[in-house]
Amino acid sequence: MSAQSSGTVSLPDPVVKAMQQILGLRLSSAQAPTGQDLQQAVRLSGQFREAQLALPTGAPATGQAALPDLKSALLSFKALLQQLGARSEISRPAGQPPAPSRHGAPHGQAQQTSSGFWAGAAPQNLQALLKDTDSALARLRLTQLSNTKLSRDDAPRVGSRPMDLVVELPLAFGHETAVLQMQVGRDGAGNKDEEEGEPAWRLRFALDLTATGSLEAAISLRGGGTYASLWVDRKETFDSLNAVRETMEAAFADAGLDLQELRLIRGLPPKTAARYGALIDRQS
Repeated sequence: MSAQSSGTVSLPDPVVKAMQQILGLRLSSAQAPTGQDLQQAVRLSGQFREAQLALPTGAPATGQAALPDLKSALLSFKALLQQLGARSEISRPAGQPPAPSRHGAPHGQAQQTSSGFWAGAAPQNLQALLKDTDSALARLRLTQLSNTKLSRDDAPRVGSRPMDLVVELPLAFGHETAVLQMQVGRDGAGNKDEEEGEPAWRLRFALDLTATGSLEAAISLRGGGTYASLWVDRKETFDSLNAVRETMEAAFADAGLDLQELRLIRGLPPKTAARYGALIDRQS
């Protein structure tokens, strides 16, 4: 899109409009996102497209905006590129991120730059866009399969309690896009073995930004209290966050959360061996 805007490449108007629509689905960092912004980003992430289509009318639930989700937008974009002559090709991209998982620590994806383009209106540009679109759709399907428990990733592990859901959200940072991976889980659900009658919520997320380096967070809501841990890989980022620790604590109070503990930890937590592919149970 940057090359298109600068006049370096020339793309058909329908392609440009479709790309603008897809980029518009990113969670913006221009200002601090609200809870409603995050809720909308999750709703439009593409993870729930089939569930939405399965509703009796196919219409969004009451109070939800009738906007295209990311998966629907990508599928439409793929169809458009194919109409213009691009052809899908099987590829195995190098340096692909680990497969999304409900087990273990989350994995953020670093901001990506353009994978290259040809000057003018070269047909190779449409072919390159289709390749990236197919990769994005494959990633979405892999995440959906992990959430439906049909991948090998869901095999029982000793001492491991899986999360209920993993979702990846594209974030806009200037002209670049980063991907936040978020895991959500609920414990207890009124189980008699729980100390509190109210179930606890767990949230983990990871982010890898050029400006901050790798970050991971774990948030727990239980018994009315909030417990937060933040792991920071880069020393400069850790020092900056530590300097505004009181401001961070005040932000929890402003949000109506009873912060019981906030831990800032230098370095990232140890990770289990990452899987870069997945076996799918096609019999179930």
